[in-house]
Amino acid sequence: MTVVRDLMTPMPQTIGFDISVEKALVMMEKCTCHHLPVLEGGKLVGVLSDRDLSMARYSSDNIKAEHLVKDMMTDTPVVIDPSAEISTAIQTMLDNKINSLIVRAEGNQPWGILTSTDLLRYVMDKT
Repeated sequence: MTVVRDLMTPMPQTIGFDISVEKALVMMEKCTCHHLPVLEGGKLVGVLSDRDLSMARYSSDNIKAEHLVKDMMTDTPVVIDPSAEISTAIQTMLDNKINSLIVRAEGNQPWGILTSTDLLRYVMDKT
């Protein structure tokens, strides 16, 4: 049985809550990712997605340099256990209309992130 820990990205790229949105955009391009867990003092406080940034672009003329990650991020990231079944992860994403889940650390194992892209790759590998 495949579970979340089998598909997640351990120790994903993160960003600080007080970093400019411009730098966040550059970081997403550089690491070719669509979601950045947001940390404050090493503690998870949110998730910034490319969707958050796109919505910000449409709500104003453009993203201003003074906007910070904390102004754009989702401050209630959805967390899932690494031992959760893949079907549970998929249903959680569907129920919350999101494309990523933060994976809780377990024992000596690192925390991580599971994205809809990870799940789509899994489905394609099974077909």
